[in-house]
Amino acid sequence: MLWPFMLKARALAFEATAAVAVAPFRAIVSLAGRPGEMGIELPGPGFLARLGAELYLWAGVGSWLVMSGDLGLEGRLAGLAGAAVTDQSDGRAIFLVQGGLARRILSRLVPIDLDEGVFGADSTALTLAGHIPVQIWREDGKFALACFRSYAESLYHALVRAEKGVLANG
Repeated sequence: MLWPFMLKARALAFEATAAVAVAPFRAIVSLAGRPGEMGIELPGPGFLARLGAELYLWAGVGSWLVMSGDLGLEGRLAGLAGAAVTDQSDGRAIFLVQGGLARRILSRLVPIDLDEGVFGADSTALTLAGHIPVQIWREDGKFALACFRSYAESLYHALVRAEKGVLANG
């Protein structure tokens, strides 16, 4: 039974453009604790690690976001010693920015250098896209930006506006 004050999450439905799309749904779990005590190797500040089908993103001191297509992710991680595990799957939205103009589009919003020599395939950053807090990383040749779900519409519109600006100014 749903309590009267509980909200039902709805699927994100944003029209894809040539460069901007919503990422496919995946399980997202927040993992917090001391890395040495959890029994797994976790990436340090500014880095990510792919362990099998799971993606581990450093997300602040003693904190990581873990993503997987396996919806049983939270249950598997709950057994880690000394770890606080929280499902974030319906609390985050992930957008993908792709193609030859991706870095130019993002340079209009993100105040970090996304050149591959600086921000490589194993990099992640907590930053702003315009005024919206995001976590950014590279995924399968694309840039992925995760934001809190409540900011999804604003981030989508900012990305599309930036894409239109790049296209209009060549």
